Amino acid sequence: MWYGLGVDLGTSFCAAAVASPSGVRTVYLPPDVVTPSIAYLTAESKLVTGAAALDGTDPKRRATEFKRRLGEPSPIILGGQPYSAAALMAAQLRDILAEVERIHGGPPATVVLTHPAIWGPYRREQFTEVPRLAGITNYRLITEPEAAATHYCRERQLSDGDVIAVYDLGGGTFDTTILRVKDGGAEILGTPEGIEHMGGVDFDETLLAEVDKRVDGAISRLDRTDDEQAGLHEKIRALVVKAKEDLSIEPDVTVSVPLPDGAREVSISRLEFNELIKPSIALTVEAVHRAAASAELKPEQLDAIVLAGGSSRIPLVAQQLAQEFGKPVRTAMHPKHTVALGAAHLAQRHQPSEVIRPAASRVLAAPAAPPAPGAAGQATPVPPPSPTATAETTPPAAADAGSRVPWLAVTVSACIAVVVAVLLTIALLPSPPPPAQQAHPEDDSHRADLFTDGSIRPPWRGYLGSVANYWAGVPIGSKGNSTDTVAASIDGLGRLNVTWTGKGQVYLQSGEPQPMDDFFAHSDAAMVFDVLVRTPPTDETTLQVQCEHPCFAGVPVSDLFKRLPVNQTVTVAVPLRCFAENAGTLWRPEAIDTPWLVLSEGTFAASFSNIYWSTDVAEVEPVPCDQLS
Repeated sequence: MWYGLGVDLGTSFCAAAVASPSGVRTVYLPPDVVTPSIAYLTAESKLVTGAAALDGTDPKRRATEFKRRLGEPSPIILGGQPYSAAALMAAQLRDILAEVERIHGGPPATVVLTHPAIWGPYRREQFTEVPRLAGITNYRLITEPEAAATHYCRERQLSDGDVIAVYDLGGGTFDTTILRVKDGGAEILGTPEGIEHMGGVDFDETLLAEVDKRVDGAISRLDRTDDEQAGLHEKIRALVVKAKEDLSIEPDVTVSVPLPDGAREVSISRLEFNELIKPSIALTVEAVHRAAASAELKPEQLDAIVLAGGSSRIPLVAQQLAQEFGKPVRTAMHPKHTVALGAAHLAQRHQPSEVIRPAASRVLAAPAAPPAPGAAGQATPVPPPSPTATAETTPPAAADAGSRVPWLAVTVSACIAVVVAVLLTIALLPSPPPPAQQAHPEDDSHRADLFTDGSIRPPWRGYLGSVANYWAGVPIGSKGNSTDTVAASIDGLGRLNVTWTGKGQVYLQSGEPQPMDDFFAHSDAAMVFDVLVRTPPTDETTLQVQCEHPCFAGVPVSDLFKRLPVNQTVTVAVPLRCFAENAGTLWRPEAIDTPWLVLSEGTFAASFSNIYWSTDVAEVEPVPCDQLS
C-alpha cells in the first residue's frame, strides 16, 4: 500500500509521521514516540543513533546537537573517527527509515524533510547531503513553519485567507513565519525570521548554570576528563532537563544534585525559571514583530499565533505572546509532532511513482568537508546566505523534471491566473533598465550602484555574519543590527558604520546572480567606495566578491586600511582585475550575487559610503593590485 513519510530531524529529538489512504498518523520511534538526536560509535566501530545510542557510556564516542554544526568545516570526532554533521544526520535518518519500513513492510514512496525557515542557501545545500548519504533519491524539502501550519490547518479548521504567525520554538532553533491559509495549505508572507541557538537546549544550559550557582560552582568544577565525574555531569544535566520539563506543569521542583561529596538539593520555582529565560523569550517576540513587518502587516491583522516545537509548551511563551499581540495563541494537540505530521500531509498530496530504496550500508565515514582555508593572501570563502526564498522545490538531484512540484499549496487555476496577470503586466508596461546598472551608450561605460545616498540599492540587501551564527545572514535593516562580533547601522549622513570586535563580515547580496560579468571585460573597471577608518584593523582583513558559494575572489586589504588616515573620508578604487587574478578555482563572474564583502579577523571600525562598480573611474586613482597588501 502506498504511503508517504514526513520527518522532522530536530536538534534534540526526531519525529516521523506517515500518510496513507487511511489518513496521517505519527510513527512510534523508540523510546517514546520521538527519538533523541544522538549518535554513538560503539567499540566495534558501529554507528548507532536514537534510543540505541542512549546505552553508550563513553562521552568521547557520543555526539548530540549535531544539527547545529551542519555546514561547519571542522569534523565531529567520535572514538577517534571524523564525521560531518550531515553524515550523523544521515545515519539517524537511515535508522528512522529502517524502523518505518519494518512497521509498514516496505519503503515509503516519497519523503518530505523539514528544515528551519531561516536557513540560507548554504545550509540548505548542506542539508541535501543528508538524504543523499541516507540513500534517498525521491524527496522534498519544506520549511518547518510551513509544515506546522499545514498540520494545524488539518487539526483545527481555518478559513481561506486567515493570516497566522507560526511560532516554532524547538530544541535548538527558533523560527517564526507569517502564513496565509490558502486551499487547505499555507503560503508564506514576507520574510521568515528566526534565531540560531535559541531553544530548549539553551534553556537547559541556563537552568544548569543557575543550579551550579546555587551549589557554589560545584558542577562546573567537575573534571570531565575523569570518567566518573564526566558521568556525574551528564546525570546532573539530565536531572536539570527533567526539572525544566516538569516546570511546565508544576509550580516548583526540587533537584537532588549528585556531587562527589554527597547530594545537595536545589529548589526552583516556575517564576524563578521564567525570570531566567524571559530575556530570550523577549527576543523571539521581537522576531515575530519583524516577520509581521516584513509582510507589511500590523499585529492586529493577525488572526492567531500558532505554537509548534516542544519548547513552545513552556507556559511563559503563550503568556508573553498573548500579552504582546492580544491574539489567540493556539497549540496543536501534539506540539513535538506538529512539524512531522505537517510534512506527512504534504507528502500525501503528491504520490510519485518511484519508490525509495535506501542503500544497504550504514553511514560510517564522513563525507568531504567544506572547503579548507585558502592559500596565503586569501581568506576562506565564507558563504553569506541569500535572502530566504519564499518558495522551495525539490533539489535537482532529488527528482526528475516530471516529479518536481511546488511546495506551496495553490490550485492550478490560481497559478494560471497569476501567470496571465504577469504576462499582461509585462505586455502593457515598459521594461525598466536593471536597477543596479545605469548604461551610458555614448561612452560605452556603465555603473552598478550598490550603496549610495544612504540606501542599499535593489536588488542588493545588507547582511552581517559571524562564526557564532554559522555565517547565517543577519539583515542590517533600517535600524541596524549586530551579531556577537560585528555590528552595523546606517547613520544620518548616509554612511554604513561597521564595528568589528572579532571575526565577522558585512556584505551586500542579491537573491539571484546578477549580470555583472561584462564589467570584467573592461580593463579599467573597478569597485569604488568611500571609507572613513575609525579604528584600523588589528588582524587580516579581506575584500571579496562572491558568486554563489563556494565561488569567490578576494584580495587582502589589511595594509590598505592601515595606511589610510584615521577619521578622514577617502575614496578607494580597487581594480576588478585584482579579484580576477586572485579568484578561486570555481570562479564564475557571470554568477555574482555578492559584489561587496568585507571580512575582518579582529577588531576594526570604519564607515563606508558610495559603494559602486564602474567601468570608468577616471576621477579616482585605482590602487595597484600589488599595493593592496
